[in-house]
Amino acid sequence: MVDERQVALTKALMTHFEAIGVSRRQFFKLLAKYGGGASVAALIAACGGAEEGTETPAAPATQATPTSAAASPAAGASPAAGATPQPTGQVTPKVLVFGSGQDISNLDPHVGHDYSIASNQRSVYDTLVRYQGNPPEIENLLATEYESNEDASEWTFKLDPRAVFHDGTPVKASDVVYSVGRLIRKNKGPAWMFVNIMGENSAEAIDDHTVKFTLNTPFAPLPLILPWLFIVNEKVVREHDVNGDEGEAWLLDHEAGSGPFIIKRWQPGDSYEFEALPDYWWGWPKEGRLAGYIWKIIRESSSQRLALLNGDVHIVAGLELNAEDVQALLNEPGFHVNNEPGLSVFAVKLNNQRGPTSDVNVRKAISYAMDYEAVIQALNGRAVLLEGPLPPPLKEYVSPNVKPYRHDMDKAREYLAKSQYPNGGFELEYVYVVGLDIEEQIGLILLDKLSQLNINVRMQSMVWPDMVARAKTVETAPDMMAVYSGTSYADPDNFLWQAYHSSQAGFWAAASHYKNPQLDKLLEAARAAPSHDERVRLYHQATEILVNDAVEVWVHSQLSNVVWSDKVGGYRYCPIMGYYLQPLWLKD
Repeated sequence: MVDERQVALTKALMTHFEAIGVSRRQFFKLLAKYGGGASVAALIAACGGAEEGTETPAAPATQATPTSAAASPAAGASPAAGATPQPTGQVTPKVLVFGSGQDISNLDPHVGHDYSIASNQRSVYDTLVRYQGNPPEIENLLATEYESNEDASEWTFKLDPRAVFHDGTPVKASDVVYSVGRLIRKNKGPAWMFVNIMGENSAEAIDDHTVKFTLNTPFAPLPLILPWLFIVNEKVVREHDVNGDEGEAWLLDHEAGSGPFIIKRWQPGDSYEFEALPDYWWGWPKEGRLAGYIWKIIRESSSQRLALLNGDVHIVAGLELNAEDVQALLNEPGFHVNNEPGLSVFAVKLNNQRGPTSDVNVRKAISYAMDYEAVIQALNGRAVLLEGPLPPPLKEYVSPNVKPYRHDMDKAREYLAKSQYPNGGFELEYVYVVGLDIEEQIGLILLDKLSQLNINVRMQSMVWPDMVARAKTVETAPDMMAVYSGTSYADPDNFLWQAYHSSQAGFWAAASHYKNPQLDKLLEAARAAPSHDERVRLYHQATEILVNDAVEVWVHSQLSNVVWSDKVGGYRYCPIMGYYLQPLWLKD
């Protein structure tokens, strides 16, 4: 017999969860998971209910609604005078300074794509959903709810009616449709995640606040890549079209978004300044907000450390910050050093199609010759060894049958003897990024160990763009190329598709130029499989193939070198998409 009180409680809960953006379908999944003896508190906690220190979206009743474009700042302008006063009890807005060794080379959300670009794209643009925390979790942003059909080929998203662009116009489903089409047409930057699963007409506006995606092929992890679909103001972009470029030249250093910041000053090679919008439609942390921030270019690790110690910057981050300087900062009071594991992979890419490294036994010899523990020591222990092509947080997708390569010179000699070069006698080029000390040290480790196999290593430092260019063809790709692969989305598809599917030939992550039709089929099937268990099974097979073929030398996953002052409030490390500055404030 049905308990009427339980029915009433369930209806009340459903109303509550719908109000905070949980669809009915999601609610009933939670009810099934936590039903029976579960308490109401458990249900609320399962949905990530209000917790100390989290931001509270601006309530519709207090949301400023511009009556014209002039009532809200345009791209690159200052916030309008007479902004909402700072609520009592909140910190005074201040300007944060972020020290980085990397410029913002192109802010266009459908063209530019690296950690510094993404960090600042997130400041001026919004997305349907966003990543937060570690391990990274998807949270709604422009979307209030979403659902898919059973095979994950159709997805429907509801948009928040409060969302407005910087010129005061509402964010509509038509802007999402345009953004999808522009991303696919450009086929640059983050497009690699989308072009194989959707076309430029895959998005459809059902009404002003409902958008439907019809994919070319089922894709279960679609929400995990949507934080890379930045939504642009179609009207503003079209106004800056030059000869059919859809505003690409203009958007390099301007913006057409709805995010929490606008551009104030743009000085490549020196600094980039952004100003906060007091009436940002989503809202700010309850503790307060930033007045803005400066992305300050500091290329040397020692200079970053000194700037932090002198109070010239509040946060420093990036590969430029070396292990020695991080270690020194660990012992300084008033600073925090990230110690959370990330989702990065460092590997030495081996050219699988040309020269000695086209021989699988040579690749296995190199894999056994690498002194992995020496690398960890060079990083002062701020890294963990990989057990295959995926970082530790995705370990469940690595087959338990995989036995990782570890330093063993006897095995290295054994496999070299099985190769076409049993006595060595050849030279391999090792290419690494100029200025990255750890990549140079890894090259020196290989040079030492491979010399014991009568293999000479010629080390060559290059700037990253030149390395990317060399990786494009089998003929120009180096024998060995040092590559850090960050995370675009928290899924094995992020790492395995871009690096090993044959369609990615020419991309820097695929510098090994590996080709295997069997692996292609497994990766394609795993993309489409709606069942988690089925995806795990398919990725187990894929990782077994990759490790058995010794496609490259998988070395370590490094703790992200991020150090921040204790004056910074609200910082939560997230290993995806650089650094998100909207949740931060500076303490009084």
